[in-house]
Amino acid sequence: MKNVLLICESGISSDFLVKSASRFLETYHASIKLMSTNVDNTDTYLDKAIDLVLIAPQASYHEKELEMIGGKAPVKTIPDDVYGWANGEKLVKFIMNQFSLAKVI
Repeated sequence: MKNVLLICESGISSDFLVKSASRFLETYHASIKLMSTNVDNTDTYLDKAIDLVLIAPQASYHEKELEMIGGKAPVKTIPDDVYGWANGEKLVKFIMNQFSLAKVI
């Protein structure tokens, strides 16, 4: 199980994106747990095992300070075409590609 933390400015859009992606996690048999929060509450995730931190495009200027949240977990910005359309399927594929050498298209 991979733990992925989605972060946006207010937590609303990242939560919506998590909900949008939920059905596709099952479709792709992805062993991924998605969590969402806003930039101000990221410290509550310091003690959790995070495998990947995804930042909303409008919050990407926080990238350096958020790198400490995931510890050794990579910090990536959610692609605009995924975030802007709240495309849950593309989000799941993007995450799966971060953990695999094989591309999911």
